[in-house]
Amino acid sequence: MPSAVHLSPEYSYTAIPVERLGRLQGELKAFRDSEELNGFQRWIVDELYDLRVPQADFAIKSIILVAAPHPLYARVTVSHRGARYHCLSLVSADFEGARTSLEKALGRSSSYLQEAKNLPLKRLAVHCGFATYGKNNITYIDGYGSSFSYVAFFSDAPGDNDSWLPVRHDPFCDACQICQENCPTGAIRKDRFLIDNARCLSCLNETAEPFPDWLSPSVHHTLYDCLRCQIPCPLNKGQAQNIGRDIEFTEEETDALIAGTGMDAYPETLREKARYLGLDKWPAGIAKNIAALIEARRAKATVR
Repeated sequence: MPSAVHLSPEYSYTAIPVERLGRLQGELKAFRDSEELNGFQRWIVDELYDLRVPQADFAIKSIILVAAPHPLYARVTVSHRGARYHCLSLVSADFEGARTSLEKALGRSSSYLQEAKNLPLKRLAVHCGFATYGKNNITYIDGYGSSFSYVAFFSDAPGDNDSWLPVRHDPFCDACQICQENCPTGAIRKDRFLIDNARCLSCLNETAEPFPDWLSPSVHHTLYDCLRCQIPCPLNKGQAQNIGRDIEFTEEETDALIAGTGMDAYPETLREKARYLGLDKWPAGIAKNIAALIEARRAKATVR
């Protein structure tokens, strides 16, 4: 991968010239004009993304894109009303550790790094050759698979990655349909590059909105997001043993999660578990998702 610099066994980064934001803006406009986007997708492209170079106390020369690896998933047990329910969860990356390692590698203090929060990081990573897209619209990096998260910074460091590649699927995906076959809701389309986010379980799990009537209760298997397209993916072959520590929520902790009281009201033991799993990133949907998981497991047990 062009100009990918390994900071440590835990982090990798690439430095992209800040001028590339202009080209990225053009690419997004062409994408918007060529794809049939729904209202939410148009809001992301038109309103959420901000491709302007911000004001800073230093001369911004690059966008440093960091990949912070994390386990593919963790096994979770939820205790509720005398029963134990098993599911999976994503695991949060150590973003503070990523920034600290970046500062050390660049020899720059944090005052010369300004977080870039509203850039299309997956697309930027693919354009510069740092990552490739899967058919599931998730990106992959050699050695990490999809088990990582992005964080980006505007910096005064020179941008040495001047590559610009077309956005396409990883070549391995051309003859593979595993993610499409394993998607529980049919969100990964055969007739277009972009997945159908209105059917994607990951998207449905992120909000407090009730699940749609067409969604089968049997699909619920994670506290948030969805792993059906990632765990069997051949591009994640090296991640099979990359599993986080087991997490178990007590009855009291489960009640707090379902009540949706929020991180500030959690006891420290629950806060630590929630941070490890990244539950603090998607607080709106957690209560709904846990209730759905419990209901689905109970219904399955009743049928048996």
